[in-house]
Amino acid sequence: MPAYLLRLVCMLYLLFCSNAPLHAQIILSAEQDSPAVRNFADELARALPLQSVEYMPRSELQAQSDFAADTRLVLLGPALLDWRLQLTQSAPATLIMQVSRVQAYRRITNQQPQKLTFLWSDPPIERQIALLKSMLPGRKNIGVLYGNHSSFLLAEIKQAIQAQDLSLHTYYWPDSYDARSLARLLNKTDVLLGIDDAEIYNPATIKSILLSSYARKQALIGPTAVFIKAGSLASTYSDKDDWLRSLQKLLQTPTETWPHSLYPEEFKIMFNPQVARSLSIETPQVTDLVEQLKQHRTAP
Repeated sequence: MPAYLLRLVCMLYLLFCSNAPLHAQIILSAEQDSPAVRNFADELARALPLQSVEYMPRSELQAQSDFAADTRLVLLGPALLDWRLQLTQSAPATLIMQVSRVQAYRRITNQQPQKLTFLWSDPPIERQIALLKSMLPGRKNIGVLYGNHSSFLLAEIKQAIQAQDLSLHTYYWPDSYDARSLARLLNKTDVLLGIDDAEIYNPATIKSILLSSYARKQALIGPTAVFIKAGSLASTYSDKDDWLRSLQKLLQTPTETWPHSLYPEEFKIMFNPQVARSLSIETPQVTDLVEQLKQHRTAP
């Protein structure tokens, strides 16, 4: 078979398998322009050679008033989610990244805009609980701090914790730090499970939370890998390659089949060995732990 016919057959096969437009326009944009974001767009373009991937600065994207029918948006950050929510029904199919469930809930409550799919930035609750149980066997009483914007997660957390034969103890986080109330919660618990709620876990509060928990020899799992350096024990997370694989898979399927939300299937684990030693916690092999947690597939 001539080489040009072989190439044509291969292209048609890939197109048939993906059910995606051959020259679908994919526009990627982020809140802040940076070499890292542009490099991410370049890597996505290499992963999707049959489609047109373009990086567009935020200001240029927000000036757009019309999009081609086959345009697909990949938007990074809450500010671009806000912009996307203002578009009309003719808005392109959109994948939202670098937005947590708490951030999204504050913006859309119970309404689900059409043609919008979230790739959540916060780690799945069930996966975090599985990590907790694997690293801290024998801990039964789990403490969770929640606030006005994260209370909607409590029912899900309770169900997931009970499914692991654990007990949940909660503390409502007030507008200001309340050391006595937090101490009362910690007196009932063996470990804290963090929720990615910036009103609770932020640079101004994390030191006080960790000092209170470590005074009682209790570890904090999560809320995200960002807090590991500050003193959290461990968290699951997905890196750039994991996100790229998820995007590549989605962008090669019809937009009508995109789910409301999802997490990357692939993930990694980060832990703080110094914290583990100070709390006399044995740290397992990370690769073995990842494989173990993959048995706990999480539905968004």
